[in-house]
Amino acid sequence: MNRLSRLGVVLVAGGTVALTASPAWAHAGGTAPDDDAGWVPIEELRPGFYDPVDISACGTTVTLATGDVADVEGRETTLPDGDLLFETRGEQTADLTRQDTGEVIDELDISGSLSELIAADGLHSVSHLYGPSVVFPIPEFGPVDAAAFEAAGLPDLGYFREGVITFTVVLDPETGEFASEDIDVDARVVDLCTWFDGDRGQAHGHDHGDHG
Repeated sequence: MNRLSRLGVVLVAGGTVALTASPAWAHAGGTAPDDDAGWVPIEELRPGFYDPVDISACGTTVTLATGDVADVEGRETTLPDGDLLFETRGEQTADLTRQDTGEVIDELDISGSLSELIAADGLHSVSHLYGPSVVFPIPEFGPVDAAAFEAAGLPDLGYFREGVITFTVVLDPETGEFASEDIDVDARVVDLCTWFDGDRGQAHGHDHGDHG
């Protein structure tokens, strides 16, 4: 998935953020499900899931658009303690286009799943994003998000085939803005900007953990 697949974090009025979900699709009771119950096409949960995204990276704007494969499902489960578990699964590809040169990374596999646990108070979340996925700072999340990327040694437009990146977010209850964010990287993340230069698959990555 791409990082905007962290669907528990949504924009609300005034440019702040809140951790929320879609109550109409939340499945109540029980522990985290491990069966096939409750999965729906992702666009039923988030109608704009497949929309293009403009990313500030590579000294320009890079547009990430859904490729030929778009078969993602989502599920939301309300746990007994009131926490909400959001999950995605399926297959997806993306086309990334540099706006300055028109160069394209075509049909990039971003089929990695997402598991996000949102606390009942709506102010805490832990998100596990699995490869293959794209990651990038999101301007609407503010300077805390950008600083967390820098602290984790992540590029402005990163990609990993295997492994997992975990985002732990706490919101300020007064402002709704990010109060803190910690990013734990257990994956080899490459800088996609180098792939526009014809170095796709070469060793321009950031090593974390044992993934190669």
